[in-house]
Amino acid sequence: MVQLQGQLAGIVLVQWFLQLGSAAQIPLLPKSHTEGYKFDPLLHLPGISPYFDAIGSGLSHAAPKHCEVTAASYLVRHAAIYANDDDYETFIEPLIKKLNSTYTSTLYNKKRKGWNGPLSFFDKWEDPIDDPHNQLEQITPQGIKDSKKVGKHLLSRYPKLVRTTKRVYADKKARTKDTAAAFVKVFPQKIEVVEINLNRSSFHAQDPHKACKAFSKKPGNDELGVFTSHYTIPIIERLQGFSPVKLEETDIVGLQQLCGYESAIRGKKSDICDVFTDSEWMAYEYAWDLKYSHMVGHGNPLSPYLGFPWLKTTSELMSKFHAPQHTDDEIPDDDGQRFFLAFTHREVPPFIATALGLFNSSNAYAEEFPTDRINWSRSWKMAELIPFLGHVGIEKLTCNAVSKDPKDTREYIRVIANSAPRPIPKCQDGPGASCGFDEFTRIVRTGMEVYGDFDGVCGNDEEKEDEGEL
Repeated sequence: MVQLQGQLAGIVLVQWFLQLGSAAQIPLLPKSHTEGYKFDPLLHLPGISPYFDAIGSGLSHAAPKHCEVTAASYLVRHAAIYANDDDYETFIEPLIKKLNSTYTSTLYNKKRKGWNGPLSFFDKWEDPIDDPHNQLEQITPQGIKDSKKVGKHLLSRYPKLVRTTKRVYADKKARTKDTAAAFVKVFPQKIEVVEINLNRSSFHAQDPHKACKAFSKKPGNDELGVFTSHYTIPIIERLQGFSPVKLEETDIVGLQQLCGYESAIRGKKSDICDVFTDSEWMAYEYAWDLKYSHMVGHGNPLSPYLGFPWLKTTSELMSKFHAPQHTDDEIPDDDGQRFFLAFTHREVPPFIATALGLFNSSNAYAEEFPTDRINWSRSWKMAELIPFLGHVGIEKLTCNAVSKDPKDTREYIRVIANSAPRPIPKCQDGPGASCGFDEFTRIVRTGMEVYGDFDGVCGNDEEKEDEGEL
């Protein structure tokens, strides 16, 4: 009996080793580090791409554990337009004229001729901007749809707060008003769209660059031109053989811009997007990051002056809301609005980001913008901030991980850029790398002490003096 038990035990042990050996020979199947990554040019077009959520620093988009968002204020860029005047006149229109110069028409067919290889689709390509006189600077039908989608996104993110909204703000431009009107249609209550004025001391001050006499869109143009001349040369050499017309630097930029604009207009990726390689798209992205850094970023001394007024107004606004402990049916002492929206233009979110240092590197050298090569290590990447409907927001977090006693409640601030949290470099010790509310107000107060002379630096005081002398 003992011998039989020993034999059985030996058989079991042998089977176990066989199973172990068999299992050991099954190859491991770890996930790919790329997670199926495919390059998408629409994620690398500063200022002209359809909206997408940014990954940011990788932090969860949801409120940190034991925290609730009890107030939020957002600046939202308008939805997709057919094109802005400058882009169209400088880059797109000259290209369209060349394209249309190759038309050949018969009784039954009208198409272009001479386009081959990667450009062969231009034979029958239709211009998405077929009525520029009436379309430029105007929101597209797809832009209306996209506005509603992003509105639904924020409604799902702040279902309680959105219900408190009574009014939103937009400036006098049709594209911002149309965006606001479409945006709030998805909210459950009727909302008033209020026209913004240029009074920087009020909550309506969401267009600081339009109230600043010294601001100009010209900074960065020279640097953009130098780098464009550098990166477009090999592209022209590659594509010229497939084109019946001579290609120039502006034509390459015009093609790349049409990728973004046409995709935003039609709601699907343009065929033009596939003309260029990923490295050529990254060169385009760098060119416009360079431009925006000089125009609205840390390369422009005006930027923090234009960014801090909104931060000051938002800070003061949220200082009124001290850890509200009311139920959904209770109305606080004020008008009860806890979710604020203002619709503006591409220049404004970068002003806010620059004032807080959100897209600045800790290494000053890495933040330089050479004009003869790409600085791959830069932090300033505007594709993640100013696509159409791009937005920057301030969330007030009310957190209590200790008890139900309101005395144990702490308040924090979190900055959101295109849905992704962006930690403030000098203040990130709170839950989810948030910033203590008191420290945030101190940062804003200190910033205003340094950058508070808006009228002085903008030259608005001189204008007033001149008016007084008349």
